[in-house]
Amino acid sequence: MSLRKALIPLLIILATAISALVTVVVATGGLEYNIVTVIVPTEIHGSFQTIVSPLNVSSISLLSEANTYVLTQGQPRIGYLFSRNPPVMAWIEPSAYSGSYDIWYGGDNPYSQYLGAPGTPNSIWLAFDDFDYSTGFWTNQSITISGSRATIEPGGYLALNYSYSGKTEHLWLIHGRKAYILTFPNATDSFVYVTLTSQNFTDITNVIDGSDVYFLDQTGACLYYSIIYFDKTNLILNVAVNPANNTAVYLLYGGTNTCSSYRVS
Repeated sequence: MSLRKALIPLLIILATAISALVTVVVATGGLEYNIVTVIVPTEIHGSFQTIVSPLNVSSISLLSEANTYVLTQGQPRIGYLFSRNPPVMAWIEPSAYSGSYDIWYGGDNPYSQYLGAPGTPNSIWLAFDDFDYSTGFWTNQSITISGSRATIEPGGYLALNYSYSGKTEHLWLIHGRKAYILTFPNATDSFVYVTLTSQNFTDITNVIDGSDVYFLDQTGACLYYSIIYFDKTNLILNVAVNPANNTAVYLLYGGTNTCSSYRVS
């Protein structure tokens, strides 16, 4: 289930809080991301893993192999959209751990160099196993695993299985989030004033009360912002955000605000 999030207009902001009062924003909707939490058994912590997860997508039209990417703690991972319908993402974790990943799609991909497309140096269509023990990822017959080697006896075989064993458990789709893209033609490191209405922000009715509005850059990092004014009846939202030299930022709304400490009053 996608939780939609939006921004709220601000009524009063101190002059010191905003150093640039210009409406140079081009806004487009459609960006979303999923939070995927992975639980890894302790015996394979730190090992090389390929992780596969379905996606909770509001519309598959948002997905493409080129615009879908994975971040963990702000760092990209080599990944590729394994299937668009149904939506399934695969990515590489060089050192497995129990934690969460953000899977973004629907906007631009600032990490195109991490695409694991077939036929490229980053292709993830390879399999690696150090064969310390039987992971259950392989279908095999007459095979012995020892000394970091898999020995196949006459008449035996070793082939990738198409399902994970119980060795790795995934908790998928904690929630999806929808965002609104604000584009700044001239990147700046000072606050920019933005006015949003139902004309340029068609999802504004999904803003709850303004406290649900916050901003992220394309790496998922929180940005400093201020809510100046929000009129839910007349659908007017005035905000100020510091893009921190980003030409595009994401406005999230309609759910839990994970960047409330970045709000400037």
